[in-house]
Parts: sequence; C-alpha cells; structure tokens
Amino acid sequence: MLELSKYNRIRFHKEGVQTKFILKARKTLNLTELELSRKLKLCRRTITDWTKERVTISQIGANKISSLAKISIPKGYDIIDWKEHWRKAGRVGAMTRFVRCGRVCIDEKYRKMKWNEWWRNVGQYKKPPPGFQSLVKIKIPRKSKLLAEFIGILLGDGNISPYYISITLSSKEKEYIKYICKIIEKLFRVVPKIFKHKEKKAVTIVVNRKQLVDFCQEVGFKKGNKVSNQVDIPQWIKKSKMYSYECIRGLIDTDGCFFFHNYIVNGKKYFYFKIAFTSASIPLRLSVKKILINSGFGVRMSKAGKGKGGDVRIDGGFYVKKYIKEIGSHNKKHLDKIEKWRVAPNGKVAVC
Repeated sequence: MLELSKYNRIRFHKEGVQTKFILKARKTLNLTELELSRKLKLCRRTITDWTKERVTISQIGANKISSLAKISIPKGYDIIDWKEHWRKAGRVGAMTRFVRCGRVCIDEKYRKMKWNEWWRNVGQYKKPPPGFQSLVKIKIPRKSKLLAEFIGILLGDGNISPYYISITLSSKEKEYIKYICKIIEKLFRVVPKIFKHKEKKAVTIVVNRKQLVDFCQEVGFKKGNKVSNQVDIPQWIKKSKMYSYECIRGLIDTDGCFFFHNYIVNGKKYFYFKIAFTSASIPLRLSVKKILINSGFGVRMSKAGKGKGGDVRIDGGFYVKKYIKEIGSHNKKHLDKIEKWRVAPNGKVAVC
C-alpha cells in the first residue's frame, strides 16, 4: 500500500475546492469512495478525510487522481513541504508541553527517581480527580471449606496478576466453569467475566479486582509465575484436615486426572483405576503427598521429567475408593469417569 499521506501536501486557497476536485474525479471515473481508495491503494478513511477536507490532500495523491480521471488539479494552491511541516508541528507540540508540564527531564533515571519521591511524599495521598474510578470493593470471606476449595482451584489452574486473577480451563468443562463462577460470586460477591480463546479450546475466568489480588496475597499466594515462585498450600489450610481435603479436591479437579491404567506382565493383563495430580511446584507436590499419607492414603510420587512436573499418584483400588468417598470431585469430567468405572464389570473399562 502506498503511504501517500507522508508526502508534500497541497493546500487550496479556497474552501471546498479539494472536495469538488475529488467528487469530480469520482464522477468521471464512475467509482465509489471505496473503489477509488482501492485504485489509489489507500485506506478508505484517507479518501473520506480528503473529501471532507479534514486534512490536506497529498501532492502525489492529487497527481494520481488527476492522471486517473484525466482532469487537471484546480489552480490556486500552495505546496506544503512535509518535513518543514513536521518541524513546525514539533516546535508547537514541545512549547505546549512546556507550558502545561514545565521543564521536561531527558534523563530517564533521574525522572523516575523524582517521580518515586513525589509518589511517596505527595502522590499516594492525593484524592483521585472527579470521575476517576476508585477501588471497587469486594466481600472479604472468612476461612471456610469453600474458600479452601477455591484456593486449590487457583493453585491448580489459576494465575495472579497485579490487578486481576484468572483461571484457565478446557472449554469442554462447561459445568465446572459454571461451578467456579458460582464459588467466586458466593465468596466475593463479584461476577467474573468469561473469555473464550479463539486459537485453542480453552476458557479463562477473569476477576478484575485489585482488592481480590491483595486478599489472595494475604491468605498465602504470590503474584506471578507459579513454577518460578514454587507455590504451596497455605499453612492455615494444612493445619486442618477438613480444609486440606477441600483444597486437594480443588487441585485435583483442575490439575489432576482419573485414569485407567492397563499393562501386560508375563502375558497377563492388569487393569487399575488410578488418580494422579501433576505440578511443577515441588513444595505443592510434597504437601499434597504429606496430607494424603497423614490421612491414611497409599501414595507414591514420581520424579519430574524433562520440562515437565512430577506427579502424586493414588494407585490402589482401596485408596481410590477412599478418595472418592472422603474427598470426591465437583468436576463433571472426573465424575463421568468415576461412574464408568463403577458400573463396569470388575472395574475393567478404559475411561481415558
């Protein structure tokens, strides 16, 4: 596309001459505004602005229109040197900024230092100007089973940014997405937003509340990358078996899997229904393992592979049943697999 607007401009002495010139060319060529823009390889908006005389027409643009329509450019105009125009515009802009803001520092480090000094001493205590949106408050929940489950969900598939929290799930988990939204509304009295990803089959639940970010930090979270921060279950949850169960349910409902493992040894087939929780955070895996062992579960932990997190597994059928009975799941994806396993003869059916 030709960037005609960057060249020298034509300023006609009389108002309306530029408009008549373009309209005459369109009539001669029998072209719409859009068709003319395509002929000139320009954006339609540029032709509109020239026709309405919002901006002056470029010299090369006027010459091309004249050549296409075989009409002459109207007389009575001045050529504006575009480089000189930018120099003048720059001087006007600089003067306007100086009048409004005073001297502008060109030393970026010094400017930032002085700004931080101003913020500490003055800025943070100033009231926001009229119309400026103040901090939107949320309900601050007490420690509860529901809050413990929410924290497990956030530890599993969540992320905490400076001004919002987000939870990303598969777009197939529709029922579970609704369930998480209900938890957020009940705990914080905030209606989350749901964003669908165009390029992948995923959905992100987002809550834009700075106060919620602050609250999450208060209960034991860190902002940023969970792997780099090596996140862990907050102490107040680990001290309570009831809260620990709720948190683990949230973790396994998001970052866990119920699967059917079958293999052959010495020609004999073996079938087992298992549960696995995967995470790249070592403290988180160790905490899940410790809570489950202390609660009477048979658990083993595999080592992390290259670029992958390790997992905590519940292998034995007795312990899988114990998990389903005592902890359970709120994710329909897992509940459907559990139901298939329950109704299968001897539990021997592939569910993953």
